[in-house]
Amino acid sequence: MGLGYKRTSTTGDVPVFQGHGEDLQVAQGGFKLDVTGLAAGAIIKAGTPMQFDEATRVAKPLTTGRVVENAASNAVNYKIAKGSRLKTGDYFAAKKGDKAYAITAISTDNADYDVVTVGTSIGALTAGDMVFASTATGASNAAFGAVNGLNYRDQAVADGESVSVVIRGTVYARRVPYSSDLEAALPKIIYSQSY
Repeated sequence: MGLGYKRTSTTGDVPVFQGHGEDLQVAQGGFKLDVTGLAAGAIIKAGTPMQFDEATRVAKPLTTGRVVENAASNAVNYKIAKGSRLKTGDYFAAKKGDKAYAITAISTDNADYDVVTVGTSIGALTAGDMVFASTATGASNAAFGAVNGLNYRDQAVADGESVSVVIRGTVYARRVPYSSDLEAALPKIIYSQSY
């Protein structure tokens, strides 16, 4: 048996976490990445909110996206940045406890953004707002589910991959792929305003 090498894909982005080693607390062991609904080869970025279960040893990322153009209060078509992992059937939401309705179609025809279509409007959104796949639907039911940590490093989606989940530490607030609305779900994460 010889040495084996494994190629790891990375985006080369700037660091999300401040410090390393003892500065960060990672949930013990690793977690099998639940790839259900995720495209093979897609990158789950460092700092992505994760739902992990210590009993089953499985972790799944929260699906998030970023609005790229203002949308009116009656909009049913929303322009979002490429690479969101949102899919038809997901409950489209922008704020916890607010509206969440099923995505009926996603157009990827434009090179600069995707257009998410919902049957019922979730209201006005501003460019830069975060959107996410809610775990519940309704006029005041948008929820993050059991988000309880952050992905430690960029991870390519593939069968059999494992991820590490940070449960305590400091992040650069401007570099995480979610909004302050989610911060309450992660009380042990400190948000630095440094660049």
